[in-house]
Amino acid sequence: MRLVGVAALSLGACAAHAAPCAYVVHESSNTVSVVDLVASTVTATVAVGENPRAVALSPDGTRAYVVNGFARTMSVIDTATNTVVDTNPAGRDPRDVAVSSDGRRLYVANGSSDAVGVLDAATLGFIVEEIPVGNAPRAVALTPDDARAYVVSVVANRVSVIDTETTTVIDDIPVGAGPLDVAVSPDGRFAYVTNGNAVSAISTRTNRIEVSLRIGNSPRNVAVAPNGTRLYATNADTVFVIDTPAHVIDLGRPVTSPRALAVAPDSQRVYVASGHALLVLDPLARSVGADIPVGDDPVSLAIADIAGRCGVPACVGDCGADGAVTVDEVLTLVGITLGTASMSACPSGDADGDGEVGIAEIIAAVRGALGECGPHSSLPNGAQIC
Repeated sequence: MRLVGVAALSLGACAAHAAPCAYVVHESSNTVSVVDLVASTVTATVAVGENPRAVALSPDGTRAYVVNGFARTMSVIDTATNTVVDTNPAGRDPRDVAVSSDGRRLYVANGSSDAVGVLDAATLGFIVEEIPVGNAPRAVALTPDDARAYVVSVVANRVSVIDTETTTVIDDIPVGAGPLDVAVSPDGRFAYVTNGNAVSAISTRTNRIEVSLRIGNSPRNVAVAPNGTRLYATNADTVFVIDTPAHVIDLGRPVTSPRALAVAPDSQRVYVASGHALLVLDPLARSVGADIPVGDDPVSLAIADIAGRCGVPACVGDCGADGAVTVDEVLTLVGITLGTASMSACPSGDADGDGEVGIAEIIAAVRGALGECGPHSSLPNGAQIC
């Protein structure tokens, strides 16, 4: 077999090595939508347990953890395939979940037991079944060093501080009425809590409120940009952009009934779940982009850079899974076809799963190296050439 002009091939872009993806929880349909935030499209819909409430992603982006309120379980989604790979008990009425920075522990706020459970992420078994906190814990967030967990209790009107080494509450911080959400700054200096008519900045050094910014009735969600420069908070009809070094409100943007809030990994976009869509906010340009339709009743979302295109099949011939098909990888496929190389050298070359690399797969890899994108009609399972 002869490939013309292989040596002249340029490196082409394949499915992005790590693309920003959103996992959006739909409470009423018991599903999670997977959204490619570059293409602004839903790439998968995953069935989970009854009454899903919240989602968190592992630090490496390989797992999405979804807590299901009525089912009292946690569903674990493999983000490479967007399938549920495990379901285990998570406590009574799980409301929120946070993942430690090393990905080894999961902290679940359980509303009916007034407690936080700690689970082993590898086995989903309980390390500590119940750490008593305030009445009706609603949200939990960890400091970057995982030393402390901050838990808001919506009925108790307080924030409990858990020492994660001893798994005991070491402080209780009174806040305004009905605290609903908490987020910790990337430098670990502040825990931000929506409560009363404000978002409050709690010093993690003193565990006392340093400043409260009034944002109107029914404060709901709060999130901090990964670069630490901005804080975002919502009330019943507005999303607020707050300068974090100065703790000054920079912008208020109307939005209809926001239910959830998350910031892109590069800190350049903010996504607000509202109605049947994600609202896209560019805080630097002070503009709102086109909505991304995601389906009914979105109540929680998490965003991370996920290898591949949010679960879209990998490109044919991307042997190194680095997001590009190279000349050497095309030649590796030719070697597999001729019998001079092993299939283990490039498993992604076998797009149809027959244990061989055929002509259609080599052509797909060549087109990928040339930068031509799209599904290959002769290949199954949506295999990509891109």
